[in-house]
Amino acid sequence: MRLLRIYVIVIIQGIQIVIKVDNVYKAFTYNKVLRGVSFEVKSGSIYGLIGRNGAGKTTLMNIMSGLMEADSGSCSFTKNNGKSRVGYLPDLPEFYDYLTTDEYLDFLLMDENPKRRNELLELVSLPPNVRLKTMSRGMRQRLGIAAVLVNNPDIILLDEPTSALDPSGRNDVKNILMKLKEDGKTIILSTHILADMDSICDKAGFLNDGVIVREVDVAETRTETSEILVQFKKEPNLDELYKYAPVMYVIDPCTIRIVIDENDKQVSQQKALQGIAAQNIEISRISSAALSLDSIFQEVCVG
Repeated sequence: MRLLRIYVIVIIQGIQIVIKVDNVYKAFTYNKVLRGVSFEVKSGSIYGLIGRNGAGKTTLMNIMSGLMEADSGSCSFTKNNGKSRVGYLPDLPEFYDYLTTDEYLDFLLMDENPKRRNELLELVSLPPNVRLKTMSRGMRQRLGIAAVLVNNPDIILLDEPTSALDPSGRNDVKNILMKLKEDGKTIILSTHILADMDSICDKAGFLNDGVIVREVDVAETRTETSEILVQFKKEPNLDELYKYAPVMYVIDPCTIRIVIDENDKQVSQQKALQGIAAQNIEISRISSAALSLDSIFQEVCVG
């Protein structure tokens, strides 16, 4: 049934709200998509699952939601004193386009809770009586989130909810997620678009080549110097600079972004500054920046 592609509600008995993914493997024929993925998510937090297209994010989300079985490993959801509901929104939700927004939510609510329908429309900032076939991608994404919330889940899984949205649409989704977090919801958000993720995620895991290659506490990254941006008056000698700063990115011929080694920050930063000075070139501008999800993504998933 097409409705199953829009959301899934799973009822699980448990003790304490927690999401635990333990050593999950999944292969399709000879393609090993997931190779031992493990992580945990705290109650009431937003966890960003970050990776390139094709990294296995959707496969992992489908396994977590129960739409797909893992070859091995497990995913568990638990809650204090009762049942935990899990809502899932896939990357490309489908709708009955002949319905209106209020008719669609009434259908999901079995016409039994008009108050809840109005609350959901207000939460996602959608008017009633809008024909679904006329809605933009951003409006459809917000309606998908409303559909996920019909049964008031404790845990919400969102696969690429900001994909293909313009900045305004991404901001709308971001605001909805922050409201849900304030209400105590636990959220896993998969994405390859890092704009705004720094400001809404509590923790992030980077999925590359089928494994979580790094996890970070997002709040801590904002207080740590992780890179130096330097703009020279003329082109530097990159081969020479690499001796002092082995991880760097060329922004343009005269502008270099140097990544500080997190395992030995003080020494790495000192060597980088020595390398800059050794160029013996006048500098137009130099600045340091806190660690960002984008810089980590470039380091562990791209570079």
